[in-house]
Amino acid sequence: MINTKQLLLLALLGAANASAQDFFAAVQTSDTERPNLQSPWSHRAWLQLKTGYGWHTPSLPASRQQSDLTRTETHLFAELGWRQGPWRAQIGGSLVQDWLPQLRDAGIWQGYPFTGEQLRDRRLRLEMADTFVSWQQGDWWLKAGYQTLAWGEAESLKITDVLARRDQRWPGQEDLEKLRLPVGSVRITWANKLDLVTLIEPEPDRLPAAYDEFDPYIALRTGNPAQDPVLIKKRDNRPGLALRYRQHWQGVDSQLLIADVASYELAPTAADFTTQPAEVQLQSWRTQVAGLGLQAVYGNFLLRTEQAWHHHSKVAAQDPLAPWQKTDQWRGMLGGDYSGIDDLQLSAEFSWQYIANQQSGLAADRWQPGASGRATYTLLNERLTLEAFALRMTGNQGDVVRLSADWQINDAVSLGITAVEYRGSNPSQQIYPYRHNDAVLINLRWGL
Repeated sequence: MINTKQLLLLALLGAANASAQDFFAAVQTSDTERPNLQSPWSHRAWLQLKTGYGWHTPSLPASRQQSDLTRTETHLFAELGWRQGPWRAQIGGSLVQDWLPQLRDAGIWQGYPFTGEQLRDRRLRLEMADTFVSWQQGDWWLKAGYQTLAWGEAESLKITDVLARRDQRWPGQEDLEKLRLPVGSVRITWANKLDLVTLIEPEPDRLPAAYDEFDPYIALRTGNPAQDPVLIKKRDNRPGLALRYRQHWQGVDSQLLIADVASYELAPTAADFTTQPAEVQLQSWRTQVAGLGLQAVYGNFLLRTEQAWHHHSKVAAQDPLAPWQKTDQWRGMLGGDYSGIDDLQLSAEFSWQYIANQQSGLAADRWQPGASGRATYTLLNERLTLEAFALRMTGNQGDVVRLSADWQINDAVSLGITAVEYRGSNPSQQIYPYRHNDAVLINLRWGL
């Protein structure tokens, strides 16, 4: 089994806030009563068409065996919100359909066959977005439902961002809003400084179907699904707990967090090849995390760091089917952003993972450095954005390069083109089995 731990941690993290003032609120009129012109309801929706094309032949026995389309998806997203006094409610989600199987059945596209699991994964499905009920009064805020929890910004390694479930089906290719997935949780916030979160039966990361290009267990596939080992997946159903304290000083933001959570990854715990078919048991594990995050602004520079101690995490063994070993790890990142050149923003970060109790037979070295860099340039009144991103996976496990261009044609329509390349030259590298899964993607979105 191939460990794709860091490969599947590509994250493009960010947040934006906007505010406005009602300049007419102070205008005096002769009316004794003024109607409330602000509706308690809000909504937004968009339709997206996404097409992917792989220009190489995958190296392992995936369903696609030549240069061909990888997907032709439609995403219909809708969100409805309501606010009244201290109460707020929101429901959102996407209807997603990959049309490749239908195009093949209709004879329009003469592509490759799909397994039953792939067909189920690609047919029409509902993907839940943030859906919750919240109450806010004074310094207190209570929020319960499905929430996207982003508690870290490192791009090259998961350090403090341990509450976010991820979509790992197309690593390095997903849109920003599709990378993290909401999880069932209850969050209590005091004074916008102290957060207490309870995770309710979190599910593992969303993984590719069997024989998909980034199937993390593709090395176990035989080419005949009926003869493949049976993967028995178990998860830790105990609630997860996390506590965070945030503090802001002039030009400096900080956060401290502690968490006791189940991993969103699955690790092998046992394998039995005496049965027909063979069985491999996979299970999430419990880990405790204590972390610190800092950001400081100095002129045109934004300096940032994340540091965290991961207690009872797990690391893959050299034998791909051997149980992963429990270890303690120090994970860290130092990074910075520079915006002193008109329309150009540069960012870079250096990360590392250190195994405190190194054991023999592990697939990872004690020190595992990594890095990432990004350059973003805007032009045409910020309607066209060009971006280049490069990632060196921790432990020199391979590289990912992504180039993209996004054009906001008008307020309702945008067009994006993205090319992703996966580089691995050594069979021991985690990215090596996926080195020929390079792809180009075209996205067309209409705001409704």
